[in-house]
Amino acid sequence: MKILFLTQLFPYPPVCGGTIRSYNLLRHLGACHDVTLVSFVRKEPTKEEMEAISFLCSEIRTVTIRRSAAANLKFAALSLLSGRPFIILRDRVPAMQSIVDDLAQTGEFDLVYVDHLQMAQYVTGLDSCPKILDEHNVEWKIIERVGENERLSPKGLFALVESRKLRKWELEACESFDCVLTVTENDRRTLAEWNKNIKNIHCVPIGVDFDSFRKVDLRPVSRDIVSIATMSWPPNIDSILYFAREIYPLIKSRVDGVRLVVAGSNPPDEIRRLSKTDGSIEVTGFVEDIYQVANRAAAFIVPLRSGSGLRVKILNAMAMGLPIVSTSVGCEGIGAEDGRHLLVTDGAREFADAVVRLITDFDLRRRLGENGMEFAVRNYSWDSIYRKLDQALEMVGEHREGKRRVPVVSGHPCPDTELTIGDGFRDRGVPK
Repeated sequence: MKILFLTQLFPYPPVCGGTIRSYNLLRHLGACHDVTLVSFVRKEPTKEEMEAISFLCSEIRTVTIRRSAAANLKFAALSLLSGRPFIILRDRVPAMQSIVDDLAQTGEFDLVYVDHLQMAQYVTGLDSCPKILDEHNVEWKIIERVGENERLSPKGLFALVESRKLRKWELEACESFDCVLTVTENDRRTLAEWNKNIKNIHCVPIGVDFDSFRKVDLRPVSRDIVSIATMSWPPNIDSILYFAREIYPLIKSRVDGVRLVVAGSNPPDEIRRLSKTDGSIEVTGFVEDIYQVANRAAAFIVPLRSGSGLRVKILNAMAMGLPIVSTSVGCEGIGAEDGRHLLVTDGAREFADAVVRLITDFDLRRRLGENGMEFAVRNYSWDSIYRKLDQALEMVGEHREGKRRVPVVSGHPCPDTELTIGDGFRDRGVPK
């Protein structure tokens, strides 16, 4: 089967939630099918990065997208004037549309896989074959929560206006696809409740490559509070600023020798300044070996106040056996149990209490780490998620009129059987 795969983030290296998901699903689809990848890039991929992806794809095309504070202000103003969502305007690049149009005319694709909501605008006129939209997040929910947290500030007011526009655009976009994938059941229910015309919605979570992780050796004497996250994502920035300003001082007043370690790529200046104003805060930026940070952890924190989708950083922390404290937003959709697999709490004082519990109770630390690891292995292996993806693809044909013969979507190895697209996909082996 010929698949056109459009993505907003180049899927290698898989270093954040978005690229981890995109890379692994592309790996599954590319193992048996003819995949053409079209991706935005922030900079030209290295030879190593291109080689890592090229064996999965028959063709790769990239379009450079620029981001800057000045450009964001321009698109925010255009959003207010035009009524179109900010993230859609920001990621509207004529060169990308030109490539998609060219491929649509010549490619004769059997399936279009749209990875991230922002890419949906490029396939509005492409109706000759089934289309799947992979909703990494319910995007309007992220902006809505920013507005609720910021309230009457200029940022909060803009977010509330933006969330309403984005909700309308997002729901209409989802309705136009033959299949929509979400990463949590909560996101699936949200879309279904807000627009009952979106019928074919399936939950396909993010997985964890457990072979890439090893269990940390927790140390009873550790006093380090650790965050490992992509620090260019606005909800992560907000969460660390919130923790450093409102929660961390409460912990410092109760625990001697405590330290806050903030690891993750591309921290902005406002995050870097934390270490300059408080000597007990370390901002590492990108770390080549995350165990340099993880092995020091007494508590792994996820103090998110906004966001949607599924936080892969929690799954990665569980894969390493780290004890976790998260807000309810942070662990939303994962299905882990408070007090058994991690500690879940909201409010600055309550969050501080939970972190202090972990620092001062090594048995609790060890128990949560072991239970969390077992939970993640049982529920988030890629093999189980590939099966869910295949089950979702089975239903795509039911949303198309007419019958067309295409190769079956399969795991490893590829069977020789075919199916009728109007009848859905069926009868495949267990995916690798």
